Amino acid sequence: MDAAEIERAVEQRRIWLDEQLVVAASALDVHVIGEPVNTFDMRSAGALARDEGGDIWLRVVVEDGDYAPVCRWDGNATANSIRGVAKPEVLRWHDWQNDDAYLLGCRLRGEVMTLALGTTIAAGGVLREDPQLPESWWKDLRRSLAALAAHPLDLDNELGAVASTISGVEHHFGITLPVSVFAGVEWTTAHADLHWANLRRPQLCILDWESWRPMFAGYDLATLYCNSLLHPETAQRIREMPELHTRSGTLALLSAISRYLWITGEGSDWDLLEPLLRAEAKAILSALAKETD
Repeated sequence: MDAAEIERAVEQRRIWLDEQLVVAASALDVHVIGEPVNTFDMRSAGALARDEGGDIWLRVVVEDGDYAPVCRWDGNATANSIRGVAKPEVLRWHDWQNDDAYLLGCRLRGEVMTLALGTTIAAGGVLREDPQLPESWWKDLRRSLAALAAHPLDLDNELGAVASTISGVEHHFGITLPVSVFAGVEWTTAHADLHWANLRRPQLCILDWESWRPMFAGYDLATLYCNSLLHPETAQRIREMPELHTRSGTLALLSAISRYLWITGEGSDWDLLEPLLRAEAKAILSALAKETD
């Protein structure tokens, strides 16, 4: 496609998603009162809405096999079982099959969620300036991540974190890590997609629970650290947290770096992170190499 064709395709998708919000609103008995907001991949859209209980958030998502199994169809709803974490709650949902000619037969879900107040910290996910967060926000983040880590594990949903880290390191650095490097790693429940677009201020709220699953302990701080490297003061604050100074935290950071290197070069802010991510990974790999010498 040339640029004009891409623009037309994106606009067609935007209009169609807006129409699906109307379908979801009718099925879930709410009224859309805000302007629709689309995700960067145009897989979902959301808008401020109102039901008899007050203002809520209405979200509609399109099923896409390319995102499975990392993005779970029921991830937002099943995350209702997590306690002690500052996050929205899914109040009800509705699934249907699309009968429009556009994406005929695809499955959609509409979700009514409690409203996350405040504003998103960095819409693109990567922090580029001082987020100006109060100490209370950082304390709430620490409490929420501790509560999440303590949530009962479902290791059937581990999704090959060890294998994907090994393959990522081999691809990006030409180094083959032995599986023994991961012996004794600690697993905890993780959000698994913690970046600055999924965090709100001034009151903490963690958004987007489609990907939550077991990961190496410290993984959420590792992904947040990777997305903070363009603002060194914030990055240093996260890097000094004790979860990243354990064996599991080191491997979590290596796993997160490998993940983000897969998506550099696509024209996003993550491109700016590449040299910083590589420098961090090389230091970790050097330390691991000394262990096996």
